Amino acid sequence: MAESRGTPGSRQAIMRSAADLFAELGYRNASLRAIAADAGCDPALIGHYFSSKEALYDAVVAETVRPAEVFREAVGRRDPDAAEWLLRHAVTDWGDPVQRRRILGVLRSALDLPAARERLSQSLVPEGVAGADEVRLALISSLLVGVMTSRHMGLLPPELTKDGDSTELVRALAPAVAAFLAAGPAGGACPDSGE
Repeated sequence: MAESRGTPGSRQAIMRSAADLFAELGYRNASLRAIAADAGCDPALIGHYFSSKEALYDAVVAETVRPAEVFREAVGRRDPDAAEWLLRHAVTDWGDPVQRRRILGVLRSALDLPAARERLSQSLVPEGVAGADEVRLALISSLLVGVMTSRHMGLLPPELTKDGDSTELVRALAPAVAAFLAAGPAGGACPDSGE
């Protein structure tokens, strides 16, 4: 029997089920009823914790992708290790098959539906970031999405991800990310970079 009142684990169960079903079916095809059934709760409980399917998706994106805080700190750092620091934090979840599947599900949903794409885009650039920093983060996000997709498709050289270790991948990507962190919209130094 489906749970009609929330328990301490209900919200997390809904989030896990939503993340899994968005990954498996895409945003459009993952119904609230299916999410509730998978979570073992009444569909009305989703409305209790989340006002809509869109709000549930936003919560899944925020928990699954989590780039905003990492990007904000990386842009604020002006040291030579900022790129490697950002990459280590950004690719941490990629080694976990469940988390990787969920991240790919978020990306799949973003390809499937313009509204989901907009929500993902908003989550990738922290609030209050604009100008050259926004361009930097958009470029870094694009690079990471491409690398993750390539990794999932088996297109990356195996030595970059041997045994689930991302050390070599981080080293290989660091120069490109460092260039994005230092470059402005036209590829030159940003006005605020001190160069």
